[in-house]
Amino acid sequence: MARTEGGSGVIAARPVLGATAILANTILVPFIGTTVKMLAAEGLSALEILALRGWLTFLLLTPLLMLRRNRAAVRAADLRAHAVHAAFAVSTMACFYFALRTLPLVTVTAINFTTPIFTLLLASLLYGDRVRPLGWLALAIGFAGAMLVLRPGMDGIGIDAMVVLLGSLLAGGMNIAVRRMPARSTNYAVLFYFSLAGAVVYGLVGGPSVSMPTQTQFIWLLGLAMTAIAVHGCITLAYRLASSVLVGALDYGRIVFAALLGYLLFDEVPDVLDWVGIAMIIASGLVVLRLSTRRPAAVAPAT
Repeated sequence: MARTEGGSGVIAARPVLGATAILANTILVPFIGTTVKMLAAEGLSALEILALRGWLTFLLLTPLLMLRRNRAAVRAADLRAHAVHAAFAVSTMACFYFALRTLPLVTVTAINFTTPIFTLLLASLLYGDRVRPLGWLALAIGFAGAMLVLRPGMDGIGIDAMVVLLGSLLAGGMNIAVRRMPARSTNYAVLFYFSLAGAVVYGLVGGPSVSMPTQTQFIWLLGLAMTAIAVHGCITLAYRLASSVLVGALDYGRIVFAALLGYLLFDEVPDVLDWVGIAMIIASGLVVLRLSTRRPAAVAPAT
């Protein structure tokens, strides 16, 4: 049994469900990247994709408010905790959507695997978690692996690659926010407030540039919104119900599907240095996750 930080009860963790959720995520996340690249090829900008996806996601989730338990969950939720989570989630998603326009899918996925490194650093800086010497070595290896994948030249690292790194940093903050979410904030409440924030923020920023999507674009956008709901639901379940070590280790399966989709759909073929860098990032992340001493948070039954 584990007690949530700031929660109102003691509820058992459910590692099997958490592991199942993250395994589903390893397949779903690369499909989001593929869909974003398809929409970019269809002529939509990153802001247009974000705005339309935000509106569709919120519209898909709103009918579930007809259930009394979901209305009660939204009213009882910790709004401050949701605001912190939504701020990180909305920001990191914008970074990855922006970078996916031009960077290979496997490159974005590989750099995203630096998220556990940033999670450890943020936990150390914000909450005083101790980083062991092996942890610092793992951070150095992960950084070196990221540089192998990015391979900065005389002009430095490109803006898109820097945006991916920023997105990984923000994703680390999002993971911490999810794991510290109070128990009274159910998984539906997490998704609802995140989608609401995305609809409002992306609508205000990208809304004025949005034009009516074509039938093909709408089909891709609808698929993106539905997959995004599934992805964020899986992430919420995984990080709230299972240990970060288990979740992080299983999550690395994403690289296989990202490489496969990139090759089949976009003729993206990582070279030897790419794979060496990816291996270093994965090894670093696994060490960082193994060194984590944080106990898994527990939540109210998933809705």
